[in-house]
Amino acid sequence: MLSGRVPDDGRTYLAAAAGDSPYEPGTLLAPGLVLSGRTPTWVYPDFPEEPAELLAADIPVLYSGPDAVVVDKPHGLPSTPNGKLLRATAQSLMRVRLQEPELVAAHRLDRDTRGLLVLARNPATRGFLQTQFQRREVSKTYQALAADIPEIGPQWREVQLPMLKIKDDPQVKVVDGEQARLTVTRIRKLASSACVEAISADATHAGTPTAVYELQPRTGYTHQLRVLMNHLGAPIYGDDTYPEYRPGAGALRLRAVAIELALEASIRNRQRIEIERCLEDPWSQWGAEPG
Repeated sequence: MLSGRVPDDGRTYLAAAAGDSPYEPGTLLAPGLVLSGRTPTWVYPDFPEEPAELLAADIPVLYSGPDAVVVDKPHGLPSTPNGKLLRATAQSLMRVRLQEPELVAAHRLDRDTRGLLVLARNPATRGFLQTQFQRREVSKTYQALAADIPEIGPQWREVQLPMLKIKDDPQVKVVDGEQARLTVTRIRKLASSACVEAISADATHAGTPTAVYELQPRTGYTHQLRVLMNHLGAPIYGDDTYPEYRPGAGALRLRAVAIELALEASIRNRQRIEIERCLEDPWSQWGAEPG
């Protein structure tokens, strides 16, 4: 929002779309121009260098409809722009690759979490998609690789945990108290092995009892699944925050493999999008060979 004069700082300022602006959207606001009042403005800052491997990341499209696109976001790629990365995000990259500048993520996945991400492509129906996530009307299924927990079997088990995110603390705590929020997660074991010969490039857990778990969060809370697995005594392999905070320590073995929601506003029928090979073979996505 500019007022007074348009800055002469080498950047380009364009009038933004707003009902009370005297300028047509996209009008170039010349440096030094005297503005009649507070004026909504777009500015295009200089972009810092961003990791080439993220800018070139493969982002498969698993669903494309009139109102939404569902992609398989890779590990390490943020869902949306943040303070450090602007172009190297799933939202920004797909805007460029699909030539759709209106694409907006309807929800978010942690940067370290791989898997299904819904992007709203129609501004008129964007709220229809986002509201489903806000109201917890979306069913999400994840898979995780971690140490074998004998108490967890093939039948669904519901776990309730009070969690609390404290400002400036990278870890979410499991604590009782009025400020804590009760989280609910369903968990079951899909497959287990006495040992795993290799787990991608990290052989830290080779030779230890390992399992693939399926998790369905019934609530939405920061790091909910990661905190749950750590609380159960089996931190997700590659987790750099639980049980100890070690940023960049590994690749998190957590993936959103299925999602169910209404993807077309005109129909409103729920649709299920899934990564079939992950459901058919729980080991396939981890680069692991069970023994």
